[in-house]
Amino acid sequence: MRRALKYLLPLLAVAASCAEPASPGRLPVKLVTDIVSGADKGREVIAAAAVPESSGEIFIAGSPSSAAQFKDKFLECDIYENVRGASWSDELKDFAGETFSCISDWAFSPYENLASSPAGADSLRELAVRFALASLDRKCNVSVYDLDANAKKNSAKIIVLTDPWMHQYGLFDIDTLFTLTSCKVPVISPQDLLFDEALGGDKKSFNIGLICDSTYCGKGIYEKIFRSKSQSHDVVGTRFFEASADGGPGCLYRFLDAYEAAGNVSPLDAILIDDPNVDMEAFRKDLKAARDYNREEYFNYGKYISADLNLQNSCELVMRRCYSILRSGSLFTHRIAQPQSKNYTVSPRPWAEDMQFLLIPETDDV
Repeated sequence: MRRALKYLLPLLAVAASCAEPASPGRLPVKLVTDIVSGADKGREVIAAAAVPESSGEIFIAGSPSSAAQFKDKFLECDIYENVRGASWSDELKDFAGETFSCISDWAFSPYENLASSPAGADSLRELAVRFALASLDRKCNVSVYDLDANAKKNSAKIIVLTDPWMHQYGLFDIDTLFTLTSCKVPVISPQDLLFDEALGGDKKSFNIGLICDSTYCGKGIYEKIFRSKSQSHDVVGTRFFEASADGGPGCLYRFLDAYEAAGNVSPLDAILIDDPNVDMEAFRKDLKAARDYNREEYFNYGKYISADLNLQNSCELVMRRCYSILRSGSLFTHRIAQPQSKNYTVSPRPWAEDMQFLLIPETDDV
């Protein structure tokens, strides 16, 4: 690995110095090269936490609403029979004994503001890397006055980046950093899992609909992810439509009304849901009605749903991936307790010119 770095580091340094970077995810930001070379103390943080441990925590980072919603879903998750790992509920929390640490970024979000310029996009990419470092670090800040990080915290054994802007403008940088530093802590993106389910494997989805939170709808971020993932999976001729649709009963019908109003007539091969507010039980009930020849819903909406529709929900995919990682890697804590949560806030580091921040624990943990 050291020999490979000897030749790779000069290339990374040149790439990081470019004033006008290529598309996000192609060249690492300067922070990555600084950490890999040892010029940034982040290298020490990674070295101390590169191998996930069962005593670690699952860190969930992103904009306040998305991070908190994913955390709540984890705390209530019961989609597995825990003894054998079979896919059915056993009325026991799947992540019993685990701790979910939620990093709510009130300081820099909403991220679309950063992504609006090339310099801001680089800052957003750096911020994603710093989220990963903060998750791995065994220290945090007592308050905004504690610049030396005098509080202790557990390191991450899994990192979940909930926000789609983080996927597009930072996931590659984290993957590059972790590869070059041999860090084995998994980093999970809901959007990565969603589009892989639709575009990967033998069965491809060519007409895709996505239900997202109104915060992100129409901002172009999902379109960028869709195009990038289509290219990486060598899928051409695909179509994409997105809308927000209030997560309660009738969500499917409101989404399909918007789909029709936009002039679409072809049945959807896949519906991807990246909104934790969507009630999946109600959604599947509506879907069943839309497929029932004896129902008015079939007459109104059945023509927009393919017979073998691929329905995927990002929360479910993330929870299943985390459960699989913990089980296959023997990373469960095996504590007999309800799943717990911790909450951290982000505060810009005083006098710092880049995206450095203080990670401060809140006091109302459960």
